[in-house]
Amino acid sequence: MVDKQEVIMPEELHSLERWPYSHGVKVGNMLYIAGQVALDRDLQLVGENDAEAQSRQIWRNITAVVEAAGGKVSDVVRITLFLLDFKDMPAFHKVRKEIFPDGRYPAATGVQVVKLGLPGLLLETEATAVIGSS
Repeated sequence: MVDKQEVIMPEELHSLERWPYSHGVKVGNMLYIAGQVALDRDLQLVGENDAEAQSRQIWRNITAVVEAAGGKVSDVVRITLFLLDFKDMPAFHKVRKEIFPDGRYPAATGVQVVKLGLPGLLLETEATAVIGSS
């Protein structure tokens, strides 16, 4: 028997009236997190031209989804980072080291892209978590 899907929509994140997707989908203890960008609850860009500030907002968003699913950010086991320019990778790494101070980082892939979904975005990160694994 397959576990049922549970849609995860944290109140701390923007509503999705504008776009048809879920911030997260949980099946059993697996959590699949949609690509998170540097938008706050009011759909305002956080950190214009600032990859570190955008990274922090992205991780706030990822953390909100994981916690709404009953987990901790340390349950994140895989991420894919999409970025406009690899020059912004060090800023993302700096923030990730703060999020995972014990050095137990998720498996990660970085992909340079031509464009992201909205003007001003420098980064987008999708994640997978195994709730209760940390």
